Amino acid sequence: MNAREIYELLEEKFPADVLSLDDQAKTPFIKVRRERILPIMRFLRDDPALQFDFLQLITGVDYPDHLESVYHLYSYPLRHAIAIKADLPREAPEIDSVEAIWRAADWHERETFDLMGIIYKGHPDLRRILCPEDWVGHPLRKDYVQPEEYHGISNVRRIGDDWYPKPDEDAKAIIQFKPPKPAKPSAS
Repeated sequence: MNAREIYELLEEKFPADVLSLDDQAKTPFIKVRRERILPIMRFLRDDPALQFDFLQLITGVDYPDHLESVYHLYSYPLRHAIAIKADLPREAPEIDSVEAIWRAADWHERETFDLMGIIYKGHPDLRRILCPEDWVGHPLRKDYVQPEEYHGISNVRRIGDDWYPKPDEDAKAIIQFKPPKPAKPSAS
């Protein structure tokens, strides 16, 4: 099934909740209302014509006026894929957890919460997964400010510090590298 057929099936079932389709994108996606994410996702998984049995990825995107929760789905039995997107307000980026639908969402939602600050309501264990529990902010947000210090450890790079890689070190290493000459075949 292609993206347009998936969209039409979803639009028929959820006419007020399916907002748009972009089937020209590298990964075709359908935008849906965030308030209806759970019934839409259950339908995508359970409908015999769709059978999206594999949640590949959940991620977040930061736009100037809103955040977005993005779900990449795949059907192994039917071999088709689609992305589902839901816009979230910047000031309260919350959406229902899909962890009860796809168990894999557990870690994906934790990572997106940790790095983007999206709250997945109903998640059984929503806590940081990459940053320490007491870390302030969400590092992949565009408004994130890197702290100058964390528990007495400086995060500030000082020009000339020998421990910090210099921008041109990789380029110098490539220029200085000379591959070995191939061995000459012996005459026998």
